Amino acid sequence: MKTTLFVLITIFGFALPADALDLQAIASKPTADNPQFDNKEAWPDLVGDEYFLKEKWPKARLLIWAHPGENPSRDNPLDPMDPANWIDAATGKPADAVPDMNTDVIFPDSDIEYTVKDKKPRSWFCRHLTVGRGAKVQPTRGASLCLFGNLWIRPTGNLYVYRTLMPSGSSDTFIRKDWPEDGKLKKLHDTATITPFDRAEPRADPWGHLTIAFFFKHDKPDASTEILGYVSNRDEFAVAAGTMIVGRGSRLMCGTAASFRVLRAGKLVLLDGATVGKYANEFGCGVFIEGIATGGTPDRPLKRDARIGIPYDNWMHFPFSVQVRNYRPGPGGVTGSLSGKVICYPAPNSDARLVIGWSGIGSWRGHRGWKMTEDFYDTYAKLPPKITLWIGEGTEIENVRFDDLHRGAIVMPDANAFKIWKNVTFGDGCLSKDPNDIFREFKDRVHRGQPRLRDLPMVKKYITM
Repeated sequence: MKTTLFVLITIFGFALPADALDLQAIASKPTADNPQFDNKEAWPDLVGDEYFLKEKWPKARLLIWAHPGENPSRDNPLDPMDPANWIDAATGKPADAVPDMNTDVIFPDSDIEYTVKDKKPRSWFCRHLTVGRGAKVQPTRGASLCLFGNLWIRPTGNLYVYRTLMPSGSSDTFIRKDWPEDGKLKKLHDTATITPFDRAEPRADPWGHLTIAFFFKHDKPDASTEILGYVSNRDEFAVAAGTMIVGRGSRLMCGTAASFRVLRAGKLVLLDGATVGKYANEFGCGVFIEGIATGGTPDRPLKRDARIGIPYDNWMHFPFSVQVRNYRPGPGGVTGSLSGKVICYPAPNSDARLVIGWSGIGSWRGHRGWKMTEDFYDTYAKLPPKITLWIGEGTEIENVRFDDLHRGAIVMPDANAFKIWKNVTFGDGCLSKDPNDIFREFKDRVHRGQPRLRDLPMVKKYITM
């Protein structure tokens, strides 16, 4: 394929100046459409059991952005919906149509940072997408990106979809966003470093600045997407259908006034050392699993703990002065909900577990319904970083360790239902490991599958501040 590409380039020549793009150099690098999995330098951590390795892709049109390193003025923008701004790699000439669901796309590496931005909101479609070093790709406000293949974002490159990033189709794929090259963020992840609440900088956190989309919706009923590296989105995240895999040593997070949801037709798989959750705390927003969540799979068993990180809340309905509450629940509300299957598949002779506990991130980035007064931050700073969970009727739980629990923090319609769970333990971060302290029954009304815990009567032994 590469030989044919280079011959065609030679025959037809460039429609742009000869030194504008080196298509041979661009095509020779590992990309989303040409990953070169046998290149150990580009793929040092492949194990060989990844589902996307088995996927076979038919040949497709490859378009390359024609203006890497160029940042046109507002009066003379480079419109990504103009075919003239793309080079067809098979001919070396300007494209005759913009990318569609059967098109592979490359935004080339550049030593000069450049931004590609729509002139007006229009949704994008493509198969494989590569965002090179220095490229900032931004489908504009209101626009979504429907992705039918792999996504690879290199260090210093970034994709930010102002509406919804939607992995779609029927193929097993990967989304790879390489960790920053300075290694600081990767070290925080690998060492499970806690970032406590900082009263002087209440919104400071190391995780919320690399978002790739506003909303993220996985909708692939018969296929999987595997996250490699660190991927986060700014608001709601949902596995609506199909399997979302968080690869070994990788992290997937959503932020601020948002929920991380696995819907009934969705499945979340965490491999060795993987983490999911939110990169900030806000009362009433957390992690909600209606479908399936697993640590490893039967064919890819877990050798190291994986973690579902829940934002912390508090269990004592404490008052804040000068507060205006809207539809959002207040302190004492649930920040995690399990109502499907939560199962870990440890490797033979391994004590690895799927851990459900605090995210380890203390920053407060929420705002709606709460005035950010001095009294608010003074009180919030005193909160113990513990979590509360609603576990619905019939939930299956096996080989799971709960951690960072308040007393009375696992609320269930039947407080004895935990007795049928298999191999469930409680970590040292729990305020008690006694089931009589941990499980609390709630038989009142529920809303959207969850109880209104702010209406739960105060009981002295559950007050933790």
